[in-house]
Amino acid sequence: MSISDPFDELRKLYPPLLTTAQVAEMMHCTIGDVRDKVHNKQLKAMRWGQQFRFFREEVFDAMLRVVDDEEDDTERDQA
Repeated sequence: MSISDPFDELRKLYPPLLTTAQVAEMMHCTIGDVRDKVHNKQLKAMRWGQQFRFFREEVFDAMLRVVDDEEDDTERDQA
């Protein structure tokens, strides 16, 4: 049995270029949280007029960084 990519299903559901609302839906947070992550440089975005647009794969990378950071914190707490 092979290990599947956890983002395969999300790739089917979301286009390669995402709006702020789509990113918020994907990350289960608010639009304001997504904007905060952009301003805090936790999430890469590009300006599209007065709005942000996001590359799907960069959003996945940001989500993986959060998971990796949480695992590091857990390991430190157990030591």
